[in-house]
Amino acid sequence: MNKFVRRCLPGLSLAVLLALNAGAAHSIVPAKPAIPFKQDGDSGGSLAARAAGVLALAALAAFGAAVAIKRFGLVPGARPGKVRQVRLTESVRLSRRSVLHVVDYGGEQLLLAESEHGISLVSSRPQGGVDA
Repeated sequence: MNKFVRRCLPGLSLAVLLALNAGAAHSIVPAKPAIPFKQDGDSGGSLAARAAGVLALAALAAFGAAVAIKRFGLVPGARPGKVRQVRLTESVRLSRRSVLHVVDYGGEQLLLAESEHGISLVSSRPQGGVDA
């Protein structure tokens, strides 16, 4: 299960429980006596159909909230407008145990070599600079 689904699952389960509770509370309340001249028909549909409709609306609302959170970055605890300092531009595997990475950091491009012995700085240049 991915992180996005795990974050939405508690809200969705709460919506389902509230919908089921609302349906149960509706069926427990004693009905008022019918008006003698009014026909007693099934105007609201069955309870199962209403519960399914409420569940569908709750799921749609939870899905919409999850999409809004993901799209607009409304993650709880995150600071809005946070700019990333480090960006991986490119990686090239040289062998089974060694990789070259080009990383942008602090206005510079860094060429890092990663191997089984650790990471080492191979080269550095100003970001956007061209070496011949």
